Amino acid sequence: MTESEDTRILRLCNYLGRSHKYNKASILFALYLSEFLRDDVEESIKRILKEQGLNVVIVDAGENKDLPLYFSLTDSKNIIFFVHNLEKGFPETIQYLNFKREELVEHHVKVVFWTTEEELSRISVEAPDFFAFRNRVVEFMEVPEERKFRPGLVEFALETEYRSLDEIKHNIQLKESLLSDLSTDTEISGYLFASLGTLYNQIGDYKKSIDCSEKALKISKEMENKHGEAANLGNLGIAYSDLGQVEKAIEYHEQALVISREIGDRSGEGADLGNLGIAYHALGQVEKAIEYHEQALVISREIGDRREEGIWIGNLGIAYSDLGQVEKAIEYYEQALVISRETGNRSGEGNNLGNLGLAYSNLGKVEKAIEYLEKALEIGTEIKEPRITNFCEQLLNSLKILDDLNSIERKS
Repeated sequence: MTESEDTRILRLCNYLGRSHKYNKASILFALYLSEFLRDDVEESIKRILKEQGLNVVIVDAGENKDLPLYFSLTDSKNIIFFVHNLEKGFPETIQYLNFKREELVEHHVKVVFWTTEEELSRISVEAPDFFAFRNRVVEFMEVPEERKFRPGLVEFALETEYRSLDEIKHNIQLKESLLSDLSTDTEISGYLFASLGTLYNQIGDYKKSIDCSEKALKISKEMENKHGEAANLGNLGIAYSDLGQVEKAIEYHEQALVISREIGDRSGEGADLGNLGIAYHALGQVEKAIEYHEQALVISREIGDRREEGIWIGNLGIAYSDLGQVEKAIEYYEQALVISRETGNRSGEGNNLGNLGLAYSNLGKVEKAIEYLEKALEIGTEIKEPRITNFCEQLLNSLKILDDLNSIERKS
């Protein structure tokens, strides 16, 4: 456990200790990413609270959806409640907490809600009054290594875990509010700025994305966090590329690549190489883009990252398609499609099916193109992915008109 984690544990315990001392309610959220780390943190908190004469009671929200009622029926004088599995109690748990929130204050309840990011975001949106009752603190019990947001070579080939626009906006609102709560926690602020940089990029607000990523980069440098520094440089490169400032994007990706290699981060190195390939493709230097994607592909195979392997294979397909080597592109798309299905990447599956449809369309094989595009459209509709559905619908309309014209000519 790191020194910063120990600090947050002590801070959380101090809040609970003061609440007990003055017999006041304490409503805290503890955001976590790893079940294993959460278990370690909980054990540390239990030991500290026990020294203060306080006991922890674990409450499963899936089994006790009316949490305010459960708290009120328990003698909570020397009790701290730890609530787990909030999602299993949704939506009833959210409704009970929102409409019966005053009961927690009336019974001087001291509770820590252990939440994932998705759970906390949903609470902030669906139970805003209850969320406002929190004691100003949301504790992050670990700070994840920043992940790069890696776009494909064209908008349609974007390879990310898709989230709806509303979900992204709610996530942004949540993290902006957390920034005000945790403004004195440098480590957490760095994580939040990095995450906001990615989220603003996803909704096309590149200026805000750059602003947040620059703040995250400054913090990572101050804390000598090389992994974070490389990730934030990469995210800045992506934002500048999306703004059309590709040469500037390449400078950032090259800086990130130097750091990734310096610290031996093979996964980061692969992402940086792939992002450079994307940038050079945008400049029209397709052969150079292929060189970078092939290097990224080698690394993904070395480290056994099948998902990344599928991404770079798909991007190679796009590159060869742009060079006019459509048959070779189809080979790559088919390989990428197999991997996306193996890894359960539905967005990637839809993208690869769509790219296959586009490739067969370019070869003049209209019926086969329509077959692939309809499959891609079905997936895009299922996962509510507008990038897939819009592309497929437009191309399908054009192909069906062409197919109808060909049918008329054949009959005449």
